[in-house]
Amino acid sequence: MKYFTLKEIEKVIMHDIYLKNEANRRAIAFEYIDDIYKMAEFISAEVIKQPEIRCSWMIKKEFFQEVECYLLYNHKDEEFPASLQVLFSGTRVMEVQGEDLANLTIATINHILRYIKKNNPNKELPQICNMV
Repeated sequence: MKYFTLKEIEKVIMHDIYLKNEANRRAIAFEYIDDIYKMAEFISAEVIKQPEIRCSWMIKKEFFQEVECYLLYNHKDEEFPASLQVLFSGTRVMEVQGEDLANLTIATINHILRYIKKNNPNKELPQICNMV
């Protein structure tokens, strides 16, 4: 499978930088995901059981037929903060504008924040969870 960054799809970096910044702002909240399979079901996505790329977990969200978004999450540790990487794939992914891919991805990530809020009602969550 071939994965692309938004920069590779669009050939410019504006939307890629925006997407990376917004994903990283939200990544800290992902530590509160209690069940990756339930979260994936909540957003109509699929958990990739054995990712080709090293990460804590990876999910695939199909936006349109043959236009797929992959979210790769790495838990925080003693050395590095939590991180979220976004990749795209599919035979028709190059037909979609970068701005649209960025917006669809951020909407998906925001929906994950809704899952986190719903499933952690008595916890003090990161402020970003209150923005959705």
